[in-house]
Amino acid sequence: GDDSFDEGSVSESESESESGQAEEDKEETEEALKEKEKPKEEEREKPKDAAGLECKPRPLHKTCSLFMRNIAPNISRAEIISVSGEVGVGFFRRGWVTFDRSVNIKEICWNLQNIRLRECELSPGVNRDLTRRVRNINGITQHKQIVRNDIKLAAKLIHTLDDRTQLWASEPGTPPLPTSLPSQNPILKNITDYLIEEVSAEEEELLGSSGGAPPEEPPKEGNPAEISVERDEKLIKVLDKLLLYLRIVHSLDYYNTCEYPNEDEMPNRCGIIHVRGPMPPNRISHGEVLEWQKTFEEKLTPLLSVRESLSEEEAQKMGRKDPEQEVEKFVTSNTQELGKDKWLCPLSGKKFKGPEFVRKHIFNKHAEKIEEVKKEVAFFNNFLTDAKRPALPEIKPAQPPGPAQIIHVPVCLTPGLPYPHQTPQGLMPYGQPRPPILGYGAGAVRPAVPTGGPPYPHAPYGAGRGNYDAFRGQGGYPGKPRSRMVRGDPRAIVEYRDLDAPDDVDFF
Repeated sequence: GDDSFDEGSVSESESESESGQAEEDKEETEEALKEKEKPKEEEREKPKDAAGLECKPRPLHKTCSLFMRNIAPNISRAEIISVSGEVGVGFFRRGWVTFDRSVNIKEICWNLQNIRLRECELSPGVNRDLTRRVRNINGITQHKQIVRNDIKLAAKLIHTLDDRTQLWASEPGTPPLPTSLPSQNPILKNITDYLIEEVSAEEEELLGSSGGAPPEEPPKEGNPAEISVERDEKLIKVLDKLLLYLRIVHSLDYYNTCEYPNEDEMPNRCGIIHVRGPMPPNRISHGEVLEWQKTFEEKLTPLLSVRESLSEEEAQKMGRKDPEQEVEKFVTSNTQELGKDKWLCPLSGKKFKGPEFVRKHIFNKHAEKIEEVKKEVAFFNNFLTDAKRPALPEIKPAQPPGPAQIIHVPVCLTPGLPYPHQTPQGLMPYGQPRPPILGYGAGAVRPAVPTGGPPYPHAPYGAGRGNYDAFRGQGGYPGKPRSRMVRGDPRAIVEYRDLDAPDDVDFF
């Protein structure tokens, strides 16, 4: 029994030692694998570290976006987001779907090509990155007088937009401050110090000058009414703070006189900005400065108006619709008389004995149609009363030309011809009748026509009947002299030959 016990103990110890060796072997192999994987991980981490050292921080302001040309009014923003995540002619909206820069934007755009949302094709397209985000305007804006005027307008804009968005407003319960008092916005603090222009009135009075501002620079050769652009760094520094506040806080590009709505939801939070261009190399006149200020203030007028909607009187003049009247028009248009005591409702195709029954049927069975009419009227009225609704730009009528631009061409007769000359057929000024064709020839006659270009040149010889012969190719080549007394015949000359005669001439 002892031997068996010893053998068993030995066998168990051997098995334990073998299992221990197996576990050690496993641990060694695992450690070897880990050591092999470590250099790989280090190699993977090294490029990342190197890339982090070499490359700049990830540009979080750069995104990818899709532009959708057609979005029906009844499609909500949430539906567009859900469709984008899965990846008639009337009123349509436009939209941009913004993604992180790491996505494959072309693949997403391709997947959205054939998706219809409420029977509406979204027509997506990849939105390109902005080019020329900083754009220049006329360098005359660097002039001291214009900069001071811009400070005044920018401060007025900030005051108006802050009031509209309730920024820096007084606490509820306190009486509103008069508009003449300065705003609580710290950026407008002491702004009046830069709006007051100092004048030397006492010095002018003592010197007996005419009262005009003395020239700040000695007169130069040339036009005395012209001045050089004067740049004031102190005023420009004050103005730039105001312009940056308008651009970042209110999304208003001052020098473009444009407000970018919903910019925080666009692919680029701060996309485009217009800045002052380089100083003009030539001198400028006082008239140019005044004209620039006048035009710029006219462009800023819509932005300074606080009114968001039109009044009732203005809306009525613009064609505001009455919901009850539009409902009556809808009922009347869907009540058709087929004959005596026979009326039809086109919505359902049912026939009734009188119009009052059709009316009752429409209100009871087609109430959703009545609601659609009311919604359309409300939609139209809201659009009409919106003071800042999208509209086509107004086309200013062209100013009539001055007397200096009217060209008089004398009516002259060619010797031997009973008719005056005729011009080649060409473009006439808009709104001017075509002169009557008085005869065939190669001259030019034209009544006194207000036009900005030079008078019509004389037609080349052989260009009778409006250069018809010259362009057709029969009756003479362009510029080839021909008799003025003979009218050109457009028909080709027919030649007769005797086929039995000897072939002494090759007439092919």
